[in-house]
Parts: sequence; structure tokens; C-alpha cells
Amino acid sequence: MAVFTPSYPLTLPTVTGVKTQNWGLNRVVAVTESPFTNQQQVFEHEGAQWRTTMTLPPMKKDSAAVWLAFFMSLRGRRGTFKLGDQDRKTIQGVATGTIRVNGASQTGNQVALDGFANSTNNVFKAGDYIQINSYLYMVIEDVNSNGSGEADVKIEPALRSGIETINDDTTVLYSNTTTIMRLDTNEFNWDTNQVSVYGISFACSEVL
Repeated sequence: MAVFTPSYPLTLPTVTGVKTQNWGLNRVVAVTESPFTNQQQVFEHEGAQWRTTMTLPPMKKDSAAVWLAFFMSLRGRRGTFKLGDQDRKTIQGVATGTIRVNGASQTGNQVALDGFANSTNNVFKAGDYIQINSYLYMVIEDVNSNGSGEADVKIEPALRSGIETINDDTTVLYSNTTTIMRLDTNEFNWDTNQVSVYGISFACSEVL
């Protein structure tokens, strides 16, 4: 008997949109407080992970079948899929064309990019998302390009350079951006009613 394994990460179905989402970034920050002075010590660990819980709109069985097949193909927490903030698929900034990483081996919370129009304000705006390789980052300050179409872009979380190599001239996506997600549980359930209207929700976290 042939064994079929899907090619992960899968692409999210487009047969419906999303009704609601709870989207955010979970960090690993340790805080200790003296019981005598109330003084605090804070240590920020590297862990920072996008997480979301999404509820799909009520749908009839033909649309639900597409979603159910998608979730079955994930095989619980084995498979992965591409997903981004469904409310922020386009940027507020004015960037156009092909934007690229400007320099190899970059690390940390700032990335040098080029390919912008020369001397242009607000190529990215605070709150815009960009995608480098497989991972998603949020721009945290408005960005202006210099006379050569270059800019240093402050981002959160820090570059995933320990997971993926970020090469010079890597293309930077800034619309329909995604990261790689995995379901939070191996159990997947859905609701139906007497007129075959389906209710589906799911929770997932970024793959690091």
C-alpha cells in the first residue's frame, strides 16, 4: 500500500476568510522581585513566538469540507502551514518593487534593506509586517530610505538567523506575509447544526 505524506508547510485554504482572530507575540522574559525591597531583576531570553487563535465564519458543508481536509492533512501537530495576521495583509507604507536584504549574516532587531525608491519617507510604517525567508517580523518604527534606496529597519522579534541563514539579496516580502505555524494540539473538532452549518476554530503557534 502506498503511503502519502503531504508536502509541508501547507497553504491556508481561501474558500472563506476568518471571522475573528486573537493574534500576538509570546515572549520568554524572567522577572524576579525581592521580597524585602521589591526591587526587580529582568532577563530577556531569546524565545519570542507568534501565536493565534482563529475562528472561521459559519459555513455550509461544501466550504467546510475544504477546511476539514486541510486540518486532516496536518495530522495533528505533525504538519505545518503558512499563516499571517489576517487583518494586516498589506502595508501602510509606500514601498513598491523588489526589496532585498542588504548584507549577509545580519542578526538582532534591525535589518539593513535596499531596493526602495531613493530618499522616500515612510517606505514602511510602524506596525507593517515583513517576511524574510520563512519568518514574520513587525516593523516598529516608521522607515525612510536614503539617497541610495537603502534603510535600516527596526523589527520585532529579532531575526531568526539561528534558524535560517539570511543571505545578502534575499527578497523581502511585504504583502500577504506569513510565518510557519503548527497546531497547538493533536485533537481537532468542529461543530455542526441541524441545517449543516459548520463552526470551526483552531489555535496554533509559530514553528521555531
